[in-house]
Amino acid sequence: MAGDEECFYPRVMPPEGSVKRRTPLLLAIIIALPLLLLTWFGVRLQLDQQQVVAHQLSNLVTGRLQSIDSQFQEHFFMLQQRFMREADVLQQETAGQYTAESVRRFIGQSAVVKQVFILSAAGDRRFPPSDQPLNQQEQNFVELTRNLLRDPERFTMPTPDPVGAPGVVSEDYSSVNKRELQSARLSDSISQKPRYSPDISIQALSESTDLSAPERPHGWIAWYAETGLQQIFWLQDANGNTVGFALNSARLLSDLINLLPSSSGTGVDTTVVTELDMNSEIRLVNDRGEVAYSWGGDLVTGNAQKPLQTVPLSHPLASWHLAYYAAELPVVITGWLGLIVLLVLLAAGLSTLGYLLYREHSRELREAEQRVNFVNQVSHELKTPLTNVRLYTEMLEQELADDEPVAQRYLGVIGSEAGRLSRLIENVLSFSRAKREGVSVRYQQGIIDGYISQVVELFTPVLNGRNLKIRFSGNASQLCHFDSEALEQILNNLLSNCEKYAAEGEFVDISSWQEGETDRLCSYIRVSDFGPGVSAAESEKLFEPFYRGSDELTEGVSGTGIGLGLARDLARAHQGELTLEACPPDTSGAHFLLKLATPATVLTGRPDRKPDDETEEL
Repeated sequence: MAGDEECFYPRVMPPEGSVKRRTPLLLAIIIALPLLLLTWFGVRLQLDQQQVVAHQLSNLVTGRLQSIDSQFQEHFFMLQQRFMREADVLQQETAGQYTAESVRRFIGQSAVVKQVFILSAAGDRRFPPSDQPLNQQEQNFVELTRNLLRDPERFTMPTPDPVGAPGVVSEDYSSVNKRELQSARLSDSISQKPRYSPDISIQALSESTDLSAPERPHGWIAWYAETGLQQIFWLQDANGNTVGFALNSARLLSDLINLLPSSSGTGVDTTVVTELDMNSEIRLVNDRGEVAYSWGGDLVTGNAQKPLQTVPLSHPLASWHLAYYAAELPVVITGWLGLIVLLVLLAAGLSTLGYLLYREHSRELREAEQRVNFVNQVSHELKTPLTNVRLYTEMLEQELADDEPVAQRYLGVIGSEAGRLSRLIENVLSFSRAKREGVSVRYQQGIIDGYISQVVELFTPVLNGRNLKIRFSGNASQLCHFDSEALEQILNNLLSNCEKYAAEGEFVDISSWQEGETDRLCSYIRVSDFGPGVSAAESEKLFEPFYRGSDELTEGVSGTGIGLGLARDLARAHQGELTLEACPPDTSGAHFLLKLATPATVLTGRPDRKPDDETEEL
């Protein structure tokens, strides 16, 4: 069936000494892995103390910053008590009318209040008055709070304290401009303990306030206006009027700074000046990201360094935060000498053990190579006389008369067994050659179906002896290039498996077809039997060298376990693949699909494709 044209592709040689290179690498990994683990464990032990110190410092810093936030909250609480009392006084003096003169006089006398607004129960603005001329300050205030006062419901349903998540710094001022926060009360965690305020009047008023009086609707609002965050405290009087006090931002910042230690490390409350403050710097950062105030040591300079800890302030300063800066803790690791000595001793012991293992492994490799060479030599020696046995058997079959059936049967058995032995020897030699020299293909022009028919004709007597009948459906009749010897060896291995394991199936189906264009023509061959089949867990292991199926399947059946692996290597060298397909529903058996690249034309000098896993095998 083959034409005169043929093209032999050079063999792909496997890497020499791959086992010898992998073995030292594996031993090096075995030695290095415990050393690395021990080194990591030792370093972890040495760093544990530093991590504990860092964790304790983080807790102390967080507690320190939260205590400052609590001081601010207490200050706002005292302002809240003061505004409640002053609102009552203002209501009593004006008999609930809140005349413009009285309110203006109150604003002029208060240092902490920048402006006041009053809304009626119906939501109408009573102050600044809408029916009287306004001074410049009142006009500016009305313009700034236009959207704020347009929604009276804001002052009726206070929400919980809108404190941001821990560690979240304030947003950029430019991105939150014109955005108003919800009205909210101060945190319920503010205690009733005695409080300090830099404003003596607030301190005295806090001590004289009756905390058992009925609570009225009230809350704090923080909104963005003019140059930054503005705070308003509002409450409802007995008549349902809403009275709001807009704080003087400059005075508020001054009061908050007075609650903090001074930059030199001394402050009003000397109990809060700790070693943390002296060896670090704490910054009060406003909503625009600007440092409003800082105190502590001089260890930190500039704004490029990131803070070690950040705590957002509570409402109504929720967009402000406190940042803690300090130099990094020095890395202190002791006990290195003992660790190094232990690592050196362990490395020496493991290296000695690895060397002994390598020597033993090398000796076993040499013995294994000698055994393989012996098998190859024996196989070569058997091949020539076996060929003569088959030749003379065929000649004798031709000379025997047809009326001697017993002799014909005996000669058939001799020829069948000689063919089986020839295939076994060819598999052994091909497997050894593939591992030593790589797999090569010799392209010849021919027809796929013709070579399949030759193999079917060769195996028909053998399979008939096992009560198996071959059913061949050929549709690969296009002239193409392929390695006929590789195709014959692949089919021999597949049909040999059918002979050994699928005798109870009665039939062996072989079908072929071709797909693709002239230069990319592919030929497909499916070999199916109806025996017990192969489990899904063993489907990939079948192609591993020397692997044989389950004991129930292989019991009493001889074999080497190299046939399917060699067949797949040949298919991959032929730029194809050999796979075990899933069994169709309601059927049994093994279904192998062989794909081969069989172009109509072959480019001279085109290299073979080596199996993907060939370079990794011995």
